[in-house]
Amino acid sequence: MPLMAATINFDEVLADLEQLQHTDLPSAITKLHELEADFEHMTRFQQGRLLVFKGTSFIYSGQYQEALDNLIQSENLVQNSDYLFSAYSYEATAYIALRNFKDAFVVMSKSLGLIDRIDNIDIKRAAYLRLASLYSAMGIKEEVGIYAAKALSLAAADNVKDICTAKLYLSVYQLELEIYDKAFDEFQNTHDFCESNGFPLISFIALKGMGESKLRLQEYTSAVALLLKALKGYESFNFQLEINSVHSLLAEAYFSLKQFANAVEHAKFVTSLPNEPSYTELKHNVFKVLAGLNAENKQFEQAYEYSKKEQYYNQLMFDEAKMKTLAYQAAKFNADEQAREINLLNKERELYIAQQTVKEREYTNMLMFITILVGGLFFLGILLAVGQMQKRKFMRMARMDALTGILNRGAGQELGENLFVQATARGGDFCVILFDLDFFKRINDSFGHGTGDWALKKVVDSLKSHIRNGDVFARIGGEEFAILLPYADEEKGMEVAEQCRARIEAIDTQHSGHKFVITASFGVSGLMADDLSLDPLFHRADMALYAAKANGRNAVVRYSDILKCDKQATDLRRHIASPSV
Repeated sequence: MPLMAATINFDEVLADLEQLQHTDLPSAITKLHELEADFEHMTRFQQGRLLVFKGTSFIYSGQYQEALDNLIQSENLVQNSDYLFSAYSYEATAYIALRNFKDAFVVMSKSLGLIDRIDNIDIKRAAYLRLASLYSAMGIKEEVGIYAAKALSLAAADNVKDICTAKLYLSVYQLELEIYDKAFDEFQNTHDFCESNGFPLISFIALKGMGESKLRLQEYTSAVALLLKALKGYESFNFQLEINSVHSLLAEAYFSLKQFANAVEHAKFVTSLPNEPSYTELKHNVFKVLAGLNAENKQFEQAYEYSKKEQYYNQLMFDEAKMKTLAYQAAKFNADEQAREINLLNKERELYIAQQTVKEREYTNMLMFITILVGGLFFLGILLAVGQMQKRKFMRMARMDALTGILNRGAGQELGENLFVQATARGGDFCVILFDLDFFKRINDSFGHGTGDWALKKVVDSLKSHIRNGDVFARIGGEEFAILLPYADEEKGMEVAEQCRARIEAIDTQHSGHKFVITASFGVSGLMADDLSLDPLFHRADMALYAAKANGRNAVVRYSDILKCDKQATDLRRHIASPSV
């Protein structure tokens, strides 16, 4: 066996393996398994390269913990800036998929620290592309465009693979900016270039991007055709994560085409996936489709159940976005802390020199020492003050909704729970109002997201002055809001809700540059004897809100036990015909 292994040029085989990973993944995995039998006959560096490739193959198949085990093991073997950078980058990809954003930023910081030590232009270009990929996964849009453009600027005409990848991330950048026409053109250019130059996997990713761009442009038939072609390509590579993503997009596209059977087929593929963090956004999308589909079929009870699941995954996505933001800010803060520590070490060194000089120059040098000491302490005080200001700013940002300026879901619910405990401990009442803007998607679709944002801010501005200082006003979803009224009974809640409904309906939309009507549907629920937390009140108010929408919208509905009846879906209008119900 040693003699046979010695006849193999492992460096050449590993180079071929690296090329196959971008052109023929199944063949690359087969060759990888063949090489594992000769693992003990390789040098440490060759073993490290093989483990990097093995970790990459696990990422493609969605086995992220296995990928981490191999990549972390490779770190001690490669001891080379180029391949060490690859190991760190793929580790970050696996951590992101596992939603461990803190460790993802740690290894990304290690990757950034290696770039300046990379002299090879080809390796540096590949490093920029990996960073673009990681920042795309973290949702940090600006960095995606920056690093993709840097990589493209370092590419020569014969660097076809890297040009392909850079073009892909510049296309993704346009998609994340929601410039869908331009994104489609960029993806099409990328697809044509990569397909003609023999990089099928990247061309399939671009094909999916073309399909998603068409979906967002509401050109659903074109979107379906492109996504089906992308799905077939992904299946040939067994790229499971992307296969799941395409099924989610196809469910959405078929629903928009009212081809409900096809929509259900692709949605069920996604709902059958395990409850892992990497599938959160996909499941959110398909449960939204299933809720809409059942609502179309007048199956309101089932639609409500799917809507609850959609909201559950929406909350997970919200929490994940918050975790990414906090991890990103923490990473930046840690980097600033390290810089401050270096500055402090330098200051201590200066102080030591000054102290030695004092012994020789007595009075004059003593004054210099005091000046340096005071200056250093003053500078440290400024840094600490700035750090505290930044910390308070980030805490405010984490609690407030960036668009409307009111509390976000997490902060609103936390404050509401505290007020609920105080009110119930003193024997007071408590009331929850949930409201949702009617046909809000039509405003976005007809006049653009800018007008939709204007409408959300205008609704909040119209109601803020009407909300008492002790009440809680929060945005809990896209166009859904909550008003929590401590020490107020259900009658007061109905009165407040009706006043809010009227104020929203009276909004003059001409200042937005368009003429349209804004209305909202309200659900109201008061405190019951067996309520121990806000959750039951939110649930009942949500059911009342759903009833208000089913009853024609632009209405206020108070929760009653009739809403729990099985006949609600077919006989709802008769039961809530009276405004007092």
